[in-house]
Amino acid sequence: MFEYFTEAHELFVYRLGIARGTSRRAIVTLGTLEQHAQRRAVNALMRDLQEEARLHAAVLEDIFADLERNVAVPAGHTADGLNHEANAILRKTDKSLLDLAVLPLSLEVLYGSVAVYEPLAVYARDWLDASIAERLEKILVELLSARNRILGLLGEVFESSETVQASPD
Repeated sequence: MFEYFTEAHELFVYRLGIARGTSRRAIVTLGTLEQHAQRRAVNALMRDLQEEARLHAAVLEDIFADLERNVAVPAGHTADGLNHEANAILRKTDKSLLDLAVLPLSLEVLYGSVAVYEPLAVYARDWLDASIAERLEKILVELLSARNRILGLLGEVFESSETVQASPD
């Protein structure tokens, strides 16, 4: 896309592409987490989060169309790293503890998305179009709502009698 940024708008469009790539990778990572979830509620939440990530990616494609730009997807190294970390942790975790790995990993994916979308919303609000800013801000609200759902379910899993706890030595 751009080899060197000389205008804020170029940087915005590039970062918008990273947001698109982050959403794509989130779908993959959340799918992996869904496959490893042990409880139905955790499994269902991972599916819901995947669907939200798909919708967020579609919003970004619409924004690219509004800006009359191609949908570019530069490498999202943070999202790729989170995916790698998720796979590594899941391989090392006993089946009885998987939900205690899945939920925090989904939070990491979510926080990575917030970090990508939030500055874009600020930029759009201050320098672009209110409708673009509103769509990005809506994604942020959805991400924060998802965070609350994850944290609530994580609390339930910790309190559950099904959760294996290490025996004191």
